Amino acid sequence: MTGEWAELDDEGRRIYAGLHRVLLRLAGRFPDEVTTHARRMLGSGDLAYLPDTVLGSAVDLGLSMPEADVELLRNALVALGIPDEPAAAEQVRIAAGTPATEHRFAPVRPELLASAGDRIPSDLDLTGGAPAELADLAEDLTDLADDLVVDALSEEDGVLSIRRTWRLAPDQPARRVYLVEVAPHVEAWDLVLVAHNELAAMGEEHPQVEVFWTGEDLPPYHRAAQAAATLLHRETG
Repeated sequence: MTGEWAELDDEGRRIYAGLHRVLLRLAGRFPDEVTTHARRMLGSGDLAYLPDTVLGSAVDLGLSMPEADVELLRNALVALGIPDEPAAAEQVRIAAGTPATEHRFAPVRPELLASAGDRIPSDLDLTGGAPAELADLAEDLTDLADDLVVDALSEEDGVLSIRRTWRLAPDQPARRVYLVEVAPHVEAWDLVLVAHNELAAMGEEHPQVEVFWTGEDLPPYHRAAQAAATLLHRETG
């Protein structure tokens, strides 16, 4: 459990969970290094500079945010007893919602997509192993990083499913993104940190791990990612 979390009252807990949702809505809009840094701050309980990091980055990048998200970032400091106003709070452009994503996704790495993409379904399910028709590709459908993330997260209480997709862009290297669905009681930010640590140990720079509560409406980025992802784990209990 994060150190700051244990000291928060009910309102603080609501804000803490809200911060996680704010970062979900900014995924794919912020550069990966900013997203990873902000999530590590949240997962480790280092909230004092998180609002400035998020709002300042939004201003620098010219990104808009919902007014409720800006207010939540302000209130996070109040909940922690920090009187300072986030420096960029008045400079963020306000928008009614989260814009559509321009990212494309695929259930397998680009090399395999190029050679066998016509054989691979967009919603590939590997929870029972590779399908018979893809047996010749079995060793290429997942890798050690997938195995480590699944091993680490599937042992955690309340993890319902784990997917992995590849985010594709013509001007950027392909990036693996994990999508983790959890039960409502789960401290999602802690699981992000668990997965970050596993991937960082594998040499993954700026790991991208999206943990979300089941039943909640997802931002466009996550909906697009889920539509072209490989299911690696599903809770069976």
